[in-house]
Amino acid sequence: MVMVAIKWLLVTLVVCVPCGGLGGNCPSPCTCKWKGGKQTVECMERGLVTIPESVDPETQVLDLSGNNLQILPRETFVRSGLLNLQRVFLRRCRIGQIDDLAFRGLTNLIELDLSHNLLTAVPSGTFQDVPFLRDLVLSNNPIQKIDSHAFKTIPGLIKLDLSNCEIQIIASKAFEGIEMLESLKLNGNRLSELRLRTVETLNRLHGIEMHDNPWHCDCRLRNVKEWLVNNNIPYPIAPVCSGGPERVIDKTFTELHIDDFACKPEILPVNRYIEATSGENATILCRANAIPVANINWYWNGRPLLNNSAFSSHQKIFIYEEGKQEKRSVLVLTNVQEINSSEFYCVAENRAGNAEANFTLHVSMRAAGITTLGSGQIAGLSVALVILIIFILLVIFVLLVRLRRIPFSETKTSGQIEVVTVVNGTANGKVSTVPADETSTFNEHNKPTELNFCNPVQKPPRMNEVSYTTASYNSVMPASCFVSPSSASGNNPDLINDTKTSEDCYSVEIPERPASGEYSRNADSLYPSGLWEHGDSDYSRQLNFYDDKTPIMDGMSGGGSIEELAFRNAQGYPADYGLPIAEQKPLTVVATSAQQINLPTNAKTLRVWQKG
Repeated sequence: MVMVAIKWLLVTLVVCVPCGGLGGNCPSPCTCKWKGGKQTVECMERGLVTIPESVDPETQVLDLSGNNLQILPRETFVRSGLLNLQRVFLRRCRIGQIDDLAFRGLTNLIELDLSHNLLTAVPSGTFQDVPFLRDLVLSNNPIQKIDSHAFKTIPGLIKLDLSNCEIQIIASKAFEGIEMLESLKLNGNRLSELRLRTVETLNRLHGIEMHDNPWHCDCRLRNVKEWLVNNNIPYPIAPVCSGGPERVIDKTFTELHIDDFACKPEILPVNRYIEATSGENATILCRANAIPVANINWYWNGRPLLNNSAFSSHQKIFIYEEGKQEKRSVLVLTNVQEINSSEFYCVAENRAGNAEANFTLHVSMRAAGITTLGSGQIAGLSVALVILIIFILLVIFVLLVRLRRIPFSETKTSGQIEVVTVVNGTANGKVSTVPADETSTFNEHNKPTELNFCNPVQKPPRMNEVSYTTASYNSVMPASCFVSPSSASGNNPDLINDTKTSEDCYSVEIPERPASGEYSRNADSLYPSGLWEHGDSDYSRQLNFYDDKTPIMDGMSGGGSIEELAFRNAQGYPADYGLPIAEQKPLTVVATSAQQINLPTNAKTLRVWQKG
């Protein structure tokens, strides 16, 4: 008996000593005790609006459930000195707002219960101060959407409870960053579908609760069902299908095969009217989109058409398929005839149902010419023709632009006149140009002083084409001067009338030389018969040295003009002297006859122009 009494005394002392310690620092509305090996303070349903003061800083578990906190202000636990908390329970506290720094200093917190409050979104900003959180309960809050990276600041999270919220959408990256998660509760929400990308990163998940959601069991949930099966993830209560094909409604996930999560095939738009020419092959294309892959079958008049089968005695059927989710099926009918003009049916089907489309084939007789071309070929030819016409027009335009830039003819500088110069009485054949502004005062500066002023451009008539007369051999002759056509219009062979008598020429008085044998450009005859009757016999003998091939130029001889010959004789120069003569005062030459000037027997004359 004594030993039993001692034992009870020791137990009483052990229990009472801690209670006395806790009782000294425990707020009056709270209960302080050891629970589960943790120093715990419970202040449940006390009508508190803030965290009570004078709570022991060594407190590890704080339970404030059932109070009216409404708001968790900034650094509320730091001000109370509760930095050693490991578990905090804030159930049914009507909390609707939590400051991002409300949990500042709670680096040891591993469990947080915020269930049955008024939160409309996951308070992601508050989790940055509790990086070692392992258990988070947000159930029974009016949260409708889980945003991407909502829990990325708590990578060590093991349990997450989002049950009985109003969640309708979960972002594809909502659970990214919490790959350590082992338990996920999504039951009691408004989820109808769940994307595979949302949960495929949860490789350590050992249990998931998805019941009590209006799941639409079609192809949109197929990947999740496949993920659950392949990863052998258990669910304590099997979800029930509330929507989808009629055959799956009210059935659980465990009762359905993966292929039962299917969507009815959809026929994609293609050309439903096919034209073909008799004797050629007809091709009909059918496209269908379906999950899982649909089987496409062809029918004609209720008769199924199989690949590489005979359509008639001289026709065959070929069917080609490609693709999976979006499938293409091509039906080829060889050697079509007019009697084959009818309708063909394409039927796509899977476990969710079927869809069909009818195609009308029209076969026409082979026609000659362009009618044998299809509409596509005709359109291609039309486009090619238009491009060719545009190219030709561009080439013509480029050529016109280039022609406008190039002058019509290569002319000399505008306003220049050709002048044939005569040096020392001998025409050198060189042509010089004189600007038009200089020629404008031609009458004032360049009056003729010699007989060779005019440019001899006209050919004299032949001897056998003129009459023998001496009517033109007078002492005064009107010499006509012709201006080169190029001085006005360039080298234009069409402007014949450009050759005109210059108005700036003068009548030059030429002394009579009855026996000289010279001719006038304007004379009617070249060698009149009276020319040789009045000449001196000695001079006539000298003329015997020359024939009709000897060149003769008006007013010129081998020694130059008459004035120059007279000057050379007076100065003692020979008649064929070729060097320049020193400048002297001009001689006054009196008109004289050819007999008064002793012309040398070797005097040169200009050639008579006979044939240009």
